[in-house]
Formats: sequence, structure tokens, C-alpha cells
Amino acid sequence: MLKSKMTDLVIGLIMVYFAYDRISAGQTKMGILFVVLAFLNLVAFYVKLRTEKQEQQ
Repeated sequence: MLKSKMTDLVIGLIMVYFAYDRISAGQTKMGILFVVLAFLNLVAFYVKLRTEKQEQQ
């Protein structure tokens, strides 16, 4: 499960970079798309982290 969580975190951070890059280049719609995708990846990371903590208890 650790690899899956780390993958979600890394992909989320890369998407944030792409979003910033697209928005600064004037492609707002693509930037918004990358922001939404990054948000979903970071939410998946948080859910997996929380689920793992609950399983340990």
C-alpha cells in the first residue's frame, strides 16, 4: 500500500506543477483541468493514509 500512496502523492504534485505551468502560459482551461486532477490524486492519498491508520488501530 505504501507504493500506491506515494504514487498518488507524486502524481498529485506533478499535476500541481503542470497546472501552474499551464495557467502561467495563458491556458486557463487546461490549468483548471490539472488542478482538478491534482486535487483528486491528493484526496486519494489522504483517504488511503486515513484508512491505513484506522486499520492499525
